[in-house]
Amino acid sequence: MRPNYSPIQILFGIILSLGLSAAATPLFAMTFQMQERCVLGLQPECQNMVLAVGAIDKDSAAQFKSYASHLPRGTWVAMSSPGGNLLGGMQLGMAIRELGFNATIGNTDHSPPDCLSACAYAFAGGIARRLSPGSRYGLHQFRGAETELSASTAQQLSTVLAKYLDGMGVDRRVLDIAQMTTSDKVTILSMAQARQYQVDNAGQSPYPRWRLEVMPDGKLLTVNHLVSQKAKLGITLAFVPANQGIACLIFYKSDDGQAFTEKIIHRMQIQGQSFTLQQANDWQLKTGGYQAVLIISNSLLEALTRAPEDTVVTLSGEFNRPPNSVAAPVEAYFGVGNLKNTLNALSKK
Repeated sequence: MRPNYSPIQILFGIILSLGLSAAATPLFAMTFQMQERCVLGLQPECQNMVLAVGAIDKDSAAQFKSYASHLPRGTWVAMSSPGGNLLGGMQLGMAIRELGFNATIGNTDHSPPDCLSACAYAFAGGIARRLSPGSRYGLHQFRGAETELSASTAQQLSTVLAKYLDGMGVDRRVLDIAQMTTSDKVTILSMAQARQYQVDNAGQSPYPRWRLEVMPDGKLLTVNHLVSQKAKLGITLAFVPANQGIACLIFYKSDDGQAFTEKIIHRMQIQGQSFTLQQANDWQLKTGGYQAVLIISNSLLEALTRAPEDTVVTLSGEFNRPPNSVAAPVEAYFGVGNLKNTLNALSKK
């Protein structure tokens, strides 16, 4: 099973060496402040938001977390940015997702309602995402600030950006639009396109859809990637065919072996119901982390397959001892989009 690696980690060395950006570096670095903003369709329509204005640089994500870490989940971030550093944009997007915040596009007297270039990737970090009336969400090619990208490097970056968008629940076809737009121009998505590609996910699940993959032995599994909100820990969750029906595989990206010396109680909460998952075997060391099989009940499977597409499921794990890199308990979230279809495919297989 493939580890849930971080796209940011893969890009970091490449971007530093190339000075990779998504647009010419603007003059004013992004700042953050709380202001009331009104966005049609929100409940309530007017509320206090983090207004993020200016160019995204390599320090924007750290500054954002320092400013906003005390705010509650569900806080809206209103972005107004011409772009900036691509790595910084992805880091900011991941920070927004880790804090459980939502994203929209705002403006000030001196900054238009634009989220362009690197900002487009930061915007993807919002759990709920809304384009405000008159706003502009724009894409174009990334580029090296001083060095032209080779074909192989551009292909690597495209692959990692696609993984990032998958993890944020945004259709990777937005990357196709970016790649077809030269770096001196910007393609603005229409509202219809934004909805189609889940950039604006009103009425849709904010979490990545389940997808089928093939294991080395030819068997199918349906897989999804999660991020723990309390412990910044990569989690891969999969359902696989088993002798008694369907079993669950869970993989934690961690190098802390002490955390996985004993079995861990896991639970899923869905639509007010709580289900316990029993660990069937000891933790197995895999590339980049630890994996185990969890036994799931028929009642949990039924709840997962009957839930509406926009349902959010909470996964929690109660570690017996809280090691340095894993908080106890671990808590993460996923949606059920396409889960029923993929589970049906496993049963037929």
